[in-house]
Amino acid sequence: MKKKIAIEAALTNAANEVEKALGIIRAAKNTVVEQGVSEVRTEEVKREDGIYLVYDDGTYMPFSGNEPKNNVRGIGIVYDGHAFLVALEDLGEWPLVRDYKKCPEESPFYKTECEGLHDWDFESATEHIKEIGTDIPLPDGWHIPTLAVLEVMCFWKDAINEALVYAGGEKMPDEGHWSSTESYRNYARGVFFSNGNANYNNKYSSNVVRPVTAF
Repeated sequence: MKKKIAIEAALTNAANEVEKALGIIRAAKNTVVEQGVSEVRTEEVKREDGIYLVYDDGTYMPFSGNEPKNNVRGIGIVYDGHAFLVALEDLGEWPLVRDYKKCPEESPFYKTECEGLHDWDFESATEHIKEIGTDIPLPDGWHIPTLAVLEVMCFWKDAINEALVYAGGEKMPDEGHWSSTESYRNYARGVFFSNGNANYNNKYSSNVVRPVTAF
């Protein structure tokens, strides 16, 4: 009986030692994997046209569906030499400005559709709208996409939505989205994500706002 108890105790001790050893091995493996991820997820990654996961620490990785999901700040887009970051969630539907009558009669920010399709300066365009007065609750450092940026977002909508869902964000809906590209005193450009058509709406109309920032 004593011999049986001794054997069972020895087996229990052996099992505990094995579990400890496996824990050490798992920890070492995770450390190697994380170090490997850090080496890949650096600013040295060549930014070719495509979709990226961008992390809170500023690093990024081309999106393939196998990347770490934690601490993703947004979806990075590189297109024809232009780069921007798409927020994980939209801000809902809002009028573009509080009172379009406060917009000047003429402004260098008013652009034709052709001009708007080459307008990538969302920071300046958004700042102009904020100076006029808007209720859109833009987080610090985030902006309303210009028409050029918005068209790329719509063009790559399916792929961007896949990355958004993977990272725990929300899909871009098939609704009208505001751009910060103004066309007249009381009109601004937008894009219907259901069909990709660019249009212009009254600034007091409500459209989806998906913020972007620099990438």
